Amino acid sequence: MEIDRFFPSSKTCSYCLYQMFDMPLDVRKWTCLSCGTHHDRDENAAKKIRAEGIRQLLVSGTRTTAQRGEVSQKGGCKSVLRHSPVNSEVLTTAPRESR
Repeated sequence: MEIDRFFPSSKTCSYCLYQMFDMPLDVRKWTCLSCGTHHDRDENAAKKIRAEGIRQLLVSGTRTTAQRGEVSQKGGCKSVLRHSPVNSEVLTTAPRESR
């Protein structure tokens, strides 16, 4: 799966989906002008990329379930994913996080 390079992941609020028009790269923390949610730029981008990936999987009719991963030699965690068909009635939006 691939997310478009210009997908506005770091400047779109993961809570209300409001998109900031201009955000220089040196801005690491920001507050949404629409809902007031405070964001760390990288954490917010990770949430948006995850939600977009799930959206793409749902559109393609695939469900991904993360299971227990194995720890790699470098100390990270290897993700184990299982893909299976999903009912077309499943919601296509990710759940909202609390403020």
